[in-house]
Formats: sequence, C-alpha cells, structure tokens
Amino acid sequence: MRLGAALALLLAGCVTTPKVLPPAEFSLRLSPGSLGRELQLAQRITVVRGEERRSFDAQLEVDAASVRIAAVALGQTVASLHWDGTTLEQHVSAHVPPAVTAERILSDVQLAWWPATAIRAGLRDGFTLEEGQGQRALLLDGAPFAQVTYEGTAPAWAHVHLTHQRFGYALDIESVEATP
Repeated sequence: MRLGAALALLLAGCVTTPKVLPPAEFSLRLSPGSLGRELQLAQRITVVRGEERRSFDAQLEVDAASVRIAAVALGQTVASLHWDGTTLEQHVSAHVPPAVTAERILSDVQLAWWPATAIRAGLRDGFTLEEGQGQRALLLDGAPFAQVTYEGTAPAWAHVHLTHQRFGYALDIESVEATP
C-alpha cells in the first residue's frame, strides 16, 4: 500500500526530466504500531507525472515493530526502506534521483494507510486532515496539499489513488493483501 505509494514516489523522479522538488515540508514519522494491525500487501504502482506514466511492483509489510517496503522495476530492486519508529534506513538504486527520499515514501504510505487519528497526532502546525466516505484530504493552511481516494474494503484497499497537488505527481496503487 504505502509501500507502493512510497516506491511510486521514488520512481517519480525517474519518470521525467530531473526536477528539484520543494523541501520536505510534510513528513510523517508515525510509529509502526500506530497502524493498529499487521499488514502485508503486494502492489502494482503507477506513477503519473504530467503525461508520463511509469509502473513498478512493490511489497509493503507492517507489524508493531517496523514498516518494510521494497520496490522492483524490470526485475531489479530499485529501493528498500525500513522504519522501526526510531531509525529510517533506505537503500536506493543510483538510478533514482536524489529528490526521491525515504521520508517522502514513508509519509505517503502513512498518509494513505494509517488511521486518521494517528495522522492528525503526527501533523505539524498548519496541516489538517479531513476525511469523508472513501477519501481524505491533507490541507496546509487551508489549501489543498494532497488527496487520497479509496476503493475496496478498509484497511487494505484494493485501489488507492494519491494525488500530491504540492509536488505535482499522482500514484495509482492496486493492492492485494497477503496473510502475514
């Protein structure tokens, strides 16, 4: 899920002409346990930036102790991430632009999959989270920052669409839940 989103973000920089992204003004560092359950998803992520679309596969695993994400494109692991609630470790292919960071990947995963109460508790000043039927919106000082829409059954969601108005990309994430 988030793994997919995070990985999609990772690859988003590879999709177009290199573009310097704004500094990470949004960063979630929620504890793995605040998800409230174990989760294991196989994902197909499509990154959309302008007219370009790129897809890759991802694996997202979450338990009370850690968040683990791995992204694979063309049979090669292009990124992996491990978050234990204290330390964020990442291994990223040299082909991935430096603007794609583990922080952004983790934030997208948590924005899409973590409960709204946990997200709200982790937001810095100026950010608010609104939630409705099958969607949530992240606002910065009242202006749209990111939007997530869901199809399927919570909390695994068969299809998640995350649009980052602020950073100019969207992620289409199709997920299948595996039994941990």
